[in-house]
Amino acid sequence: MPTRGPWSALSCRTAPRCYNNTSQTLEATGIADDIERSGRYQPLRLRLYRMDREMQRREMRALGASPDYVVGSVHALTEDGSLLIASASGSQLGPLASGAGQVIFVIGAQKIVSDVATGMRRIYEYCYPLEDARARRAYGVPSGVNNILIVNKVMTPSRVTAIIVKERLGF
Repeated sequence: MPTRGPWSALSCRTAPRCYNNTSQTLEATGIADDIERSGRYQPLRLRLYRMDREMQRREMRALGASPDYVVGSVHALTEDGSLLIASASGSQLGPLASGAGQVIFVIGAQKIVSDVATGMRRIYEYCYPLEDARARRAYGVPSGVNNILIVNKVMTPSRVTAIIVKERLGF
């Protein structure tokens, strides 16, 4: 592990607990694979998939609610810096808003929009149909825009890092 940068606050003896949200952006960039298979992190997504939903529901909620790091993307980023993230279940929104120690967003440049209203239209008219088709293929169930997190200002700026990639990534 590096001794400088965002990982430096963590013990070098323990790999950081890292949750990567379901994200076409993370898949396309290889980030999801690195988190889940490199051995440098404790990949919480894989651990949660192996747990029994009925018997370990409480433990699963606690584990997913406060990882050291959560890595994901957004559905829209406004020109003045607001982040919009939609979710069918809402399970990943709590850690993004406040539960995770550090949040890293990887954002394709095509997701930049003029304002929140345009971001909302992007979610409903562009992202949702693509995500719904993906969810039906992957899980056999429809998706939904059931929860939306809008981050207008981060109270602890060093907690959130947004990386804009000058490529078309994700929905």
